[in-house]
Amino acid sequence: MKERRLNKTWLIVGAILLAVIVIYFIYRTYKPDIELLIDLNAHNKAKLLHMIRSHGFTDMFLLITLIGILNAIPGMSNSVVCIFAGLCYGPIGGFLINWSGNILGNCAVMSIIRKIDLSKRVKKNKLLRYLLHQKHPLIALTIGFMIPVIPSVLVNYAGAQLDVDRKHYLAMVIVGMAPTSFLYAFGGDAIFKGNIRRLVGVGIAILVLLCFYLLIKKIWQYHEENA
Repeated sequence: MKERRLNKTWLIVGAILLAVIVIYFIYRTYKPDIELLIDLNAHNKAKLLHMIRSHGFTDMFLLITLIGILNAIPGMSNSVVCIFAGLCYGPIGGFLINWSGNILGNCAVMSIIRKIDLSKRVKKNKLLRYLLHQKHPLIALTIGFMIPVIPSVLVNYAGAQLDVDRKHYLAMVIVGMAPTSFLYAFGGDAIFKGNIRRLVGVGIAILVLLCFYLLIKKIWQYHEENA
């Protein structure tokens, strides 16, 4: 019996609609906080911290959900939401929110990716080919999760093609999503505190990740050409 395939277009449309609904509830919940952020001063900072601490787990879960949904939609970025989480909840709280959302988003994609017909363009992507033909695929996939410019759908599809078991997959996602989750949270907290040095540090760290990606890509290309 032929396995029933899921319609990729409808999944993306449904995810976008769900994201819009979650954004609406986040806006309603955090509207007073956002208004204080727009007019931030010393007095408002203290008031804002008090307001943020009054938010319960349900409000934090809205942010986790939105981060997960945006992570799962191809071509979407959740960086603004991750920075907002860091801005509101600080580097540790923001990191935990970002990390949880990114892990959940990737796990959701991995759970359905075998049931989706991806386009030929995705299947012939050079990055995907590099990920699939590494001597140490688990390390390559972990690095893939770390680099913001590598679409998570490619990394998840590579993991599915390599038939990575759940234990190793979860370990890769947990490790791979940690650096950027922390950097965005740390950057958001630096914005809140007006700490330029920290912002510069975050910018440099992100540039290092991008340079690391370019270096890895060059190495992959070199090995492919000399294979």
